[in-house]
Amino acid sequence: MVEVKKGWSRAAEWYAAGLFLFYAVMVVVHAGGPSLTDYANWTYQGWLLREHLLRHADVAHTLKSYPVPNSLTTMGIGVLGLVLPWLWAAKVWLVVQLGICYGAMRYLLRTVGAPAVAWVVVPQAVFLNVNFWYGFMNFELGLAWVMVFAALLLKGARTCLLGGVLVLAFFTHMIPFCFCVLLLFLKVWESKRWLEVLAAAPAVALTVWYVLGRFLVAGNADGQAGMQASVRNYSAAFWVFKANSYAKSFGFANPLGYDQAVFGRAGFYALLAAEVLLAGVVAWGLLRSARGGRRFLWLGLGFFVPIYLLAPGTALGISDPGARVLQTGLALGVVLCWVRMRRELRIVAGACGGVLAAGGLFMFLSYGGALGSVLHEAPGDRAKVAQFARVPNVDQDYFYDALDRGDLMLTVFPTGMLLNRRVEMAPGGR
Repeated sequence: MVEVKKGWSRAAEWYAAGLFLFYAVMVVVHAGGPSLTDYANWTYQGWLLREHLLRHADVAHTLKSYPVPNSLTTMGIGVLGLVLPWLWAAKVWLVVQLGICYGAMRYLLRTVGAPAVAWVVVPQAVFLNVNFWYGFMNFELGLAWVMVFAALLLKGARTCLLGGVLVLAFFTHMIPFCFCVLLLFLKVWESKRWLEVLAAAPAVALTVWYVLGRFLVAGNADGQAGMQASVRNYSAAFWVFKANSYAKSFGFANPLGYDQAVFGRAGFYALLAAEVLLAGVVAWGLLRSARGGRRFLWLGLGFFVPIYLLAPGTALGISDPGARVLQTGLALGVVLCWVRMRRELRIVAGACGGVLAAGGLFMFLSYGGALGSVLHEAPGDRAKVAQFARVPNVDQDYFYDALDRGDLMLTVFPTGMLLNRRVEMAPGGR
């Protein structure tokens, strides 16, 4: 029986590796830039950084004088742009990111001895889900650092190594970074090894510099993204919004809606059923497994629950920060929730994860490249359920068109490394 379990785990690990590999290959073979909403904006900013590195004049943007999160994607594409055309810089960076995400997941799952079901569920639930389709690449990388950092804490890694990962997390996204710092302090409190708290010193210094620069030097220019909440805070609709954030956090993505030619309505409902069922199984597993070991990790998840529930619809230039808090916690939750779960429920979860992964893979194969306006709204049924996890995945592909034309005058998200000189940003910073 033990050998059978090992065999299933080995097969599941190969499955996870193959899934990431398929996405990487599709990124390369698609003709245009990846149609993943915000990724076009980050690609554009990376090319602008490349121009600044080459000391070319940029009359429309200025580099910030202080370190900021949401920078790592820009840095990666900008550096690659020194030797590659913009399209291949965007493709190569996304392939590198997929590799980092797989490596981080593999490192944590092996560290905790996760069962086979985790290898099937985690890739789609954490890294290839609606956040991926929205192009939240810095946030996705931040989740990878959360996984790496948790594994290092479990292994008792050296302070300098922990500090290095925290610096990477700072430059990637503030919410995963804050979660990593929280985990560090909880681990130090649990182990009483107080000197390990020094691992946070470099990243905390960067954070202080960032806060001073953002609010005292730039007058909170980073937060001027024009974001507006879709519901009134703490109304009845607000709590439905919170439940919706949880329900769409496990791998379901809806770039076209069931009224358009992906799977049709029946396929849409099949994927939706798999999503809702998996969300319920994970919730049950979290409630059951929270009494297990690795106490500091569960305490960290517990701290993030009320923050997720009470976070407003928009804050500090971030769209739906509560969902980011939730998904940061779930990056560990879907790894740890299987401890006390019955075998039958694990099988159900694995089947749901596989169905969602197959659906996502097919959609990315068909619609992840730059296909232009053909994917915008089409006539059909407008039932509200068709908007669940809806992703306007081609809405920012005009940045790719601008790069093709050599137009470097467009406004960009102010949450990254650059600020717009002349005109205010249209709504949409993430």
